[in-house]
Amino acid sequence: MKPEILASLAAFEQVAQHRSLTYAAHALGVTPAALSQTIKKLETRLKVRLFDRTTRSVNLTEAGREYLERVTPALAHLREATEDLQFSAGVEGGTLRLTISHPAGRVLVEPMLAEFFALHPHIHLELVYDDGFVDIVRDGFDLGIRNGESLEGDMVAVRLTDEMVMSCAASPAYLRARGTPQHPDELARHHQCINYRMSSSGGIYKWEFVIDGKLTERAVHGPLTVNHWGTALQAARDGLGLLIGWRESLLPALTSGELVEVLIPYRSSFPGFYAYYPHRTHLPMKTRVFLDFLLRRVPDSA
Repeated sequence: MKPEILASLAAFEQVAQHRSLTYAAHALGVTPAALSQTIKKLETRLKVRLFDRTTRSVNLTEAGREYLERVTPALAHLREATEDLQFSAGVEGGTLRLTISHPAGRVLVEPMLAEFFALHPHIHLELVYDDGFVDIVRDGFDLGIRNGESLEGDMVAVRLTDEMVMSCAASPAYLRARGTPQHPDELARHHQCINYRMSSSGGIYKWEFVIDGKLTERAVHGPLTVNHWGTALQAARDGLGLLIGWRESLLPALTSGELVEVLIPYRSSFPGFYAYYPHRTHLPMKTRVFLDFLLRRVPDSA
């Protein structure tokens, strides 16, 4: 195998993961035009078309999917060999790909990024926000952060926080106009609520409360449904309706008075956030450094 084929295979894997020449090129540190030429040369060498390209998307062909399934484990083994060597030598650096839910990002990771990069300038982080289930091995991630209910069973899990409390809140202007709910049953009949569509299932999240000692779901209605936490939070600030979310992610808005918590006696709680990663003999140095830093830093942010 000629040396340049390895670079071509790595480029192929990146384009397949990102489904975009632009994003893959950014990840590889090359131009989209150069990456496109690399993929074309690989297809010419293999005499097989790996991608169907349009002006708006890049999708694997059937042959491309089969090739990716064979190539990905081999590239992973090569990366692991390099990372294990670096681990033994104490070398710190590389790109760490992290899949993370929006609330975990806001509460745990975003507040400490400046400090982390100041201490570890040779580690590059790629944060990919997704509230659904993600196969971190298949999608090429080094580490994931989710709440305890959303973990994959074959992962090594490291607890980051205690259990998390869910809070329901609205802006003062909304509460003045529509009144303050006293019981969850009032939501469907008398209130506008901001719904959240879960990316994992495509379903609408049912709000959860503890009523008479039992965890109970309530379907709510309103003018807006989103699949992005930041949009929902801003809509609640703007008075469009009630919002439910992890209390820690709402805390800045509650502290500033932009939002007011309601239905406090009916709060529900769930397992806290965990970091998780595949079983391996050695964690890559970049992953170990980031995880150790996060574990030290979490009590200050959560």
